[in-house]
Amino acid sequence: MKRNDILLLISILLLAVLSFTAYRFLNRKPGDVVQITVDSKVVKTLPLDTDVSYTVRTANQGENIIRIKKGTACVSEANCPDKLCVHQKKISKQGENIICLPHKLVISVLSSKKSVLDDVAQ
Repeated sequence: MKRNDILLLISILLLAVLSFTAYRFLNRKPGDVVQITVDSKVVKTLPLDTDVSYTVRTANQGENIIRIKKGTACVSEANCPDKLCVHQKKISKQGENIICLPHKLVISVLSSKKSVLDDVAQ
């Protein structure tokens, strides 16, 4: 194998990886519910089509205010030390998450519709 053969092989592999990544990110479906989990226990499931604020209190005096507005969810306020969860972007598509590690809080966008097909078959 010569230098040009190796460059061609690398460029084909790079193009394949970029195409797969673009397909996965551009083909995400919007979710319709937000699942709030604290310490691996589901606390609340809220619909994304209703504007609401929900306060989550954790065992270690943690408090996060989750705001759902116009089909997106975000953490509007938190009393954690770093406030990284407040600075994360709004989520609305299936598989997106907001995580607050100090409070062990996970906010996930899901679909309430059960699909017969898995992700590979779709």
